[in-house]
Amino acid sequence: MSSHNHSPGSGGFHDAGSPHDLAPLYAVDALDPQERADFEQHLAGCAQCRAEVEDYSEVGASLAAGAAQEAPPELRTAVLSAISGTRPLPAEEVTSLQDRRRRRTRTVLAAAAAAVLVPGIALGGWALGVQSEQREQEQIAAAEQGRENRLLSAPDVTTRQLDVNGVPATLVVSRDADSALFVAGDLPDPGEGREYQLWLLEEETPIPNVRFDGGDDVRIWLSGNVTDAGAVAMTVEPEGGSETPTLPLLASAEL
Repeated sequence: MSSHNHSPGSGGFHDAGSPHDLAPLYAVDALDPQERADFEQHLAGCAQCRAEVEDYSEVGASLAAGAAQEAPPELRTAVLSAISGTRPLPAEEVTSLQDRRRRRTRTVLAAAAAAVLVPGIALGGWALGVQSEQREQEQIAAAEQGRENRLLSAPDVTTRQLDVNGVPATLVVSRDADSALFVAGDLPDPGEGREYQLWLLEEETPIPNVRFDGGDDVRIWLSGNVTDAGAVAMTVEPEGGSETPTLPLLASAEL
C-alpha cells in the first residue's frame, strides 16, 4: 500500500478520529444512510480516506470471494470493536503513515473476516449435526432390519393372524429366539387418552406388555418371556396402560 497525504483542511477530522475511523465501515457497506452521506461528503476532500477505502475494499473483496454471502449484522460491531480496541502509539514512536495503515487494515479486516466466517462455522456445525442425526437414524434402521431378519430366519419361526376390529394383523413368533413381533397396517387411533396394549398369557395369567398407538405401519416388538407364553392378547387401555386387561379383548392368538 502506498502512503497518502490528507487534503488540506481534513486534518482536524482525522485528529478527532471519527471520519477516518469510518473508512473501513464505508468499504464494507456497514454505515447507515446518514453516516454514509456524511462520510461521502468528507471523502470528497480527503485523499487518505479515499486510499484507505480502496485498500479495505480490495481486501474485503478477496474475503467475499472466499465466502460469498451477505455481510451479517455483526460485521459493524466487529469492525467498530477492532477500531476502538487499537491502542494509539506513544508520541515518541516515529511510525510512517504507511505502517500505521497496514496495521490498521490487518486489524479491521481480521474482524471483518471473523464476522463473515463465524456464521459459516456455525452453519458447518449445524450441517455436521444433521449428518450425525442422519447416521444415527440409519444405524437404528439397520439394527431394526437385522433384528427382523434374525427373527424371520429362526428355525422355529411361526406366524399367527389376528383380526383387530376388521384390521388384519400378524404376529411373528420364535420361541427359540424368545422374540415376537406384532405387525399391522392402517390401525386406527385408539382414541384420545387411550392406547393399545399387548399381553402375554402365562398359565392363563395376563402379563402386561408393550403399549402403542395406531398408524399406517405398526411394527411392535413384545418384551418379556415370549418362550414360556401360551398366548398373546390385545386390548385398548387408558393412557399409561393397565395391570389387568380391560375387556373385551380386541384380539388374541395362541402361541
